Amino acid sequence: MAKAPIIDTMLDVPLNLDSVSPLYAPWEEPVAHRARADQPGKPALVVARRRPSKLPVVNTLRGLVREWRENEYPGASKTTRTLLHYWFERSHRIPGPGGDVEFRYYFCQREAVETLIYLKEVRKTDRVSQLLAEYGGPLLATAALGVPDEEDAWARAAFKMATGSGKTKAMALAIAWSYFHALFESESPMAKHFVLIAPGLTVYERLKDDFAGGKVFDPPAARGGGDPVIPPEWRGDWNISVVEQDAAGGAATGGVIYLTNIHRLYDPSKRKGKKDAEYHTFMGPSVSKASALDVGEALCERIAAHRSIMVLNDEAHHVWDPDSAWNEAIDALNEGCKRKGGAGIVHQLDFSATPKDDQGNLFKHCVCDTPLGEAVDGGIVKFPIIGKASKLAEGISDNAGWKYDTHLRLGYNRWKAATEEWSKVRKKALLFVMCASTQEADEITKRMNDDPEVFPLLKGRTINLHTNLKGKLVMKGSGDERQPVFVEKEGDITDEDLKALRKLSRELDSGDSPCLCIVSVLMLREGWDVKNVTTIVPLRKYSSESKILAEQTLGRGLRRMTGPGTPGGVIETVTVIDHPAFAELYREELEQEGVIPEIADADKPQKTTVDIFVDPKKDAATLDIVLPQLSAGVKRKPMLDAPTMADVKAGFAKLQKLPLDAKTDRVIDFEGRSLTTGELLTRLRIDLPQVATAALAVTYYVSLIESECKVQGLFPKIGGLIQSFIEEVLFEQAVSLYDPRLAGRLGDPDVATHVLHVFVPLVRDRTIATEVRAPELPPVSLKDWKTYKASHSERNPCKAAAKTMFNLIPCRGGLEAALVPGLDLAGNGVAAFAKNAGPQSLRIDYVKANGQLSTYTPDFFVRGDDGCMYLVETKGREDTDVSRKARAAVAWSEAASKAGAKWQYVYVTESGMQAMSGGEFAHLVRACAPALQTLVHEKEAGGGPALCRGDRQGREGRVAHVRRSGHAGCAAGGGPQGGG
Repeated sequence: MAKAPIIDTMLDVPLNLDSVSPLYAPWEEPVAHRARADQPGKPALVVARRRPSKLPVVNTLRGLVREWRENEYPGASKTTRTLLHYWFERSHRIPGPGGDVEFRYYFCQREAVETLIYLKEVRKTDRVSQLLAEYGGPLLATAALGVPDEEDAWARAAFKMATGSGKTKAMALAIAWSYFHALFESESPMAKHFVLIAPGLTVYERLKDDFAGGKVFDPPAARGGGDPVIPPEWRGDWNISVVEQDAAGGAATGGVIYLTNIHRLYDPSKRKGKKDAEYHTFMGPSVSKASALDVGEALCERIAAHRSIMVLNDEAHHVWDPDSAWNEAIDALNEGCKRKGGAGIVHQLDFSATPKDDQGNLFKHCVCDTPLGEAVDGGIVKFPIIGKASKLAEGISDNAGWKYDTHLRLGYNRWKAATEEWSKVRKKALLFVMCASTQEADEITKRMNDDPEVFPLLKGRTINLHTNLKGKLVMKGSGDERQPVFVEKEGDITDEDLKALRKLSRELDSGDSPCLCIVSVLMLREGWDVKNVTTIVPLRKYSSESKILAEQTLGRGLRRMTGPGTPGGVIETVTVIDHPAFAELYREELEQEGVIPEIADADKPQKTTVDIFVDPKKDAATLDIVLPQLSAGVKRKPMLDAPTMADVKAGFAKLQKLPLDAKTDRVIDFEGRSLTTGELLTRLRIDLPQVATAALAVTYYVSLIESECKVQGLFPKIGGLIQSFIEEVLFEQAVSLYDPRLAGRLGDPDVATHVLHVFVPLVRDRTIATEVRAPELPPVSLKDWKTYKASHSERNPCKAAAKTMFNLIPCRGGLEAALVPGLDLAGNGVAAFAKNAGPQSLRIDYVKANGQLSTYTPDFFVRGDDGCMYLVETKGREDTDVSRKARAAVAWSEAASKAGAKWQYVYVTESGMQAMSGGEFAHLVRACAPALQTLVHEKEAGGGPALCRGDRQGREGRVAHVRRSGHAGCAAGGGPQGGG
């Protein structure tokens, strides 16, 4: 068999086709998956079964729906069987560039609509709690208790479908099934009216391209062609009109699809006072005029006039928060229908590649899971390659265009190679740069447009897309080459230019578009369906705190330029220029998506997400616990007294001077490895010398120290000291800051780590003050806590208990889980208890061993029968800060006791737990007291703040970057959660 043509961004060695070829056709049920080999770098293992989902409900439903399919859909109506056979069993031919071609729906699209129908029509599963209890196994039977009433008000189903896997077609099939079922089945619960909701204008415009005028439902040969959605024999029965958000008026005789941006459904009374800028962003709604709000109000009224509706949310990861305006708008539609005697929402369908909340937890109502790895194995999307580079250092500059000089040139190098390959088949390749801020995006765009010596192919062909653009579109060139180009200038962009810029962003794939490079921030994470991105340079700092998904970055380049991959077809790849700082997060996040999995075990303990809320069936007043809100025990203060040169030398005393003439190898070793197999695809050595500007070094290091210490305005205090330290102390010989030899050393990791190690403690000693804790705000009751989410698994279970006002107690580990039944025993001296968790939890501030301010979250609150209050901590992972946390908790308890009820801190050990075997909580308190005393009087451990961490980062080949840490007072609900 002839080898498949390869269109690749970076192949300098022959590619093993078996390592990147699809394992099955896109329309076939997955029968295998790739798993990482036992040894790194070796070809992947191909496991002869489908990759199990991490969701128990999904795994159960896959088997049930497969059996239902193989038995010809028993229990389904005639309408359902007719549609399913037409869509998936009959042959379809649609017009193609070279004549008619065969059309087949992807298996993930088929599975999505089949699962919806199976649950709704056959099993009549109408509530999320029912979904968890019936299909989630014993673990999720408890999780069903964690579904609040508002989330159970109507049927919901979430479909996790990887970027590029065809969510829009799945929506069209769901709409067609519901419409015909409502039309032909006498007792049908389904709707003939639909609300299709986009999160912003970019997604709205994409949906409009498919749904406006009902295009997606047209016969394949009509108006440029739709999909085979409506059986020809039922074409005369199809009577649906599409109403766009700006055309709310008028009447329709049949069914209606309302296509709208979510902002048009918001309550107008809640939009008053919003700045117009909110509506003039690149990704958001287009206008903020009263007429738009009037149309939105009329749209809501018209939707509410129908007896029943189905809601479909595109890019539905935005709906995770029950209290968000998005969910309020959907609830208002449901209530509006019911006020007029209707049934309300019959089903809500949520589609997203990443249906997760802000903590990275998958939606509990997920019923289908097509992870990125499955889309890769099926040839639906490009094959992702991670390019690993050694010594990928940042430059010493405040201007991002020069700070990331090495990253940008490396990305340009790889994109240029891709351009040469794709030009052979007359297609363009696009370079995508993901920035951390709009300011960085502006600076990088200017550099790439104005530096023809380094980026000759991108001069004037780099476009900047973000929400705070200033400038205008101008026409450049003449004749057939005349093109719109965005020119950055002072002054806000006009509505007309903004619309034209959006249009330009949607047409970047076109050969007529002059743009070859896109620079933006993370806002281009959805709805932006450009297919020609072949190289991605991520500069954004991915962090576990922000829960930014690596797949959203990778997703900008996943869509294929050609049709889906098939045997003998074109193999497409996308290259991400990786960075050591991102490597671990990429590995963790993409492994969760099934891209670089270990051999998956279907029996591996699973976890799910539950809601923790005050149970309305319990007596909250009797079980309530009241917390005092105290001021912080440690606070940051302005640095009034600057350190001296003697202080600097004392901080450096235990370190060795650095050689000034150390030769730093600036050659970068670049390896391109398969994301799914780790197999080496190419190895390059690229000479990209670092650009270092000595004059900026002092400013740069001051900004690093400010970031580490969370203090601003340090330059007047330490700027001169840093320069003197570099010139007189740091190196083996004195040197001027402007010495040419120093320019090549200032960006080296060893220089950065030594500067941080010396100056960070000096600043912290002068900016952190210990204060007496005292009542600061009125006490708060736990019964007023809002609903929050928690993970539920065999290892970290959520437990039901009678003596808590909450529906469940989330436990971390076996000791917590073992303590809960003991606290819940009758007659044990405990009147009420609760888990200290969620965003409103009590966090006690303290100073870590390395000098950083942090917060500590005790595990439980307990109220005794005698009215005494307890902070309870179960013995967790030992670390250098355990004793510091204990001392902070004791100090908080002493201060809280002065504000009202007596508080006591209890540190529960495994041996102490045995003392509670008789049931008395007082026995536990006495048995654990010695362990607490040992902790409180433990000798404090010292330690430098930055050198070890910096050295580790230095070995990874970059300037040390400090980790941001939060600070909060010891009041309930304050600040980010620290280690506990």
